[in-house]
Amino acid sequence: MRKVIQSLAVNETIKEHFLLTSLQTKLGKNGTYFEMTLADASGEIRARKWDLTEKDYQLYDILHKELPQVVLIKGIARQFQQNVDLKVFYMVFPDEETPVSISEFLPSAPIKVEETFREVDETITSIQNETLQRVVSEIYKLYRPFLVQYPASLHAHQGYGGLLWHTANTVRLCETVIGLYPQMLNRDLLISGAILHDLAKIKDYKLEKGIVTKVTDKSKFIGHIVTMAHDIRETARRLNIDVHSSEVELLEHLILSHHGKGEYGSPVEPSIPEAFALHLVDLLDTRLGIVHHLWEKTPQGEWSDWSKVLEKRFKKISVEG
Repeated sequence: MRKVIQSLAVNETIKEHFLLTSLQTKLGKNGTYFEMTLADASGEIRARKWDLTEKDYQLYDILHKELPQVVLIKGIARQFQQNVDLKVFYMVFPDEETPVSISEFLPSAPIKVEETFREVDETITSIQNETLQRVVSEIYKLYRPFLVQYPASLHAHQGYGGLLWHTANTVRLCETVIGLYPQMLNRDLLISGAILHDLAKIKDYKLEKGIVTKVTDKSKFIGHIVTMAHDIRETARRLNIDVHSSEVELLEHLILSHHGKGEYGSPVEPSIPEAFALHLVDLLDTRLGIVHHLWEKTPQGEWSDWSKVLEKRFKKISVEG
């Protein structure tokens, strides 16, 4: 049974295969060293290798051009500030007689993919407003084949299936909120926004060997919010739907405002209850997704690693009842 990152204890020596996702040379007070990120399905760990040899530099020349790569690592886990990191003794390519696949090291969302797809598909079918149903169906059809491959965020959500999981969770939470405020919230509009709000992140991320490694230029120049708003208008035009109809403009507003404020990426703030509800639900699932990731890799009764996004840590408790 392989040793996973989540279960590493301080001062534990390990020899195991990991996915190398980043590799840099850095200069410290004791000379040059490698700083790297190692990953498996349970999480990530920062690692360093000192006392570099000629073979290390030769390996670096190969690896840093072809990341991510599976490598065999021997090292020891250490306490570094508030987290555990790994001091690497040696790093080599796997033995050719030991078959390893990158897919073995990828984190995945805790969902049944086909069931979740079916749930989202059925939700789209349930949209009663013809304009919204046609626009959402057409856009979703274009993104659906890629949905399971991407995380919902480069740092905040689970990897494989993460965007599908977040989309489904957002829809579920919106259905609950609609049930609580049925007279105030238009279901068709809010559900349409919930389904579409993050799909254009597929165009934000670069996928290499099944792993999102960085954001694209399109993400930096335009971003998923404006991209989806553009998709809505162009899709409506292609379907001969009036782009100035209330349904199209309100759906655009939900997408453009779902990050809440300009400093968080939204060009406008929510101005209708449905837009405000989508913003809050999206924020809730995003934040709980981060907590879930921390919770999964934290032993019972222990405190989690520090979350830079949330600026806090959590204790994993057990409550009988």
